[in-house]
Amino acid sequence: MSMTQLVFLKKADIPTKSKIEEKINELGYEFKILNDFEILYGQEGINCVINGSETFFELYFEKPSEIIDDLEWIKSDITDEDIVFSFVWGNDFAAGASVGLISVVLIDECNAHVYYLDDEMKYSREMLLSETPQFLNELEKEEKNKRQRLEKSHLEIKQTEKKKGFIEKIKQLFS
Repeated sequence: MSMTQLVFLKKADIPTKSKIEEKINELGYEFKILNDFEILYGQEGINCVINGSETFFELYFEKPSEIIDDLEWIKSDITDEDIVFSFVWGNDFAAGASVGLISVVLIDECNAHVYYLDDEMKYSREMLLSETPQFLNELEKEEKNKRQRLEKSHLEIKQTEKKKGFIEKIKQLFS
């Protein structure tokens, strides 16, 4: 399942990569964009790290007129915005947190309008900030579960090796 978040803003106001990183770090998160660019416009996707977890999400750019014709519930908010960012990501909590935080920066720096299409919902800065810890908590649970599964797998391998070792010893006694 993929999720899509739209951000309407003025192209001239788009902050640089370093400004986005700086503003997110000021919010208390460790955030770094791994792509080698300075201007966000034109990128097809973003590789980044949030609080130590690497992630990726797709990024598309469109004209508002190409989007709002199908989205009546958005039309009244759009006045002089001339670009739409479409952030698209899968079942990835790090991507969700990153998209939300970048959207906060775009609200702060560009007076952007942010919409989550799946729920036909407009997001405020406060809503995005309140969801970020939830994304990161789920990410932490997911990583903890991965570590536990990996540890269990290693334990099972060791137990299998011990069993083989014992059987091999018995075979050696009788050969």
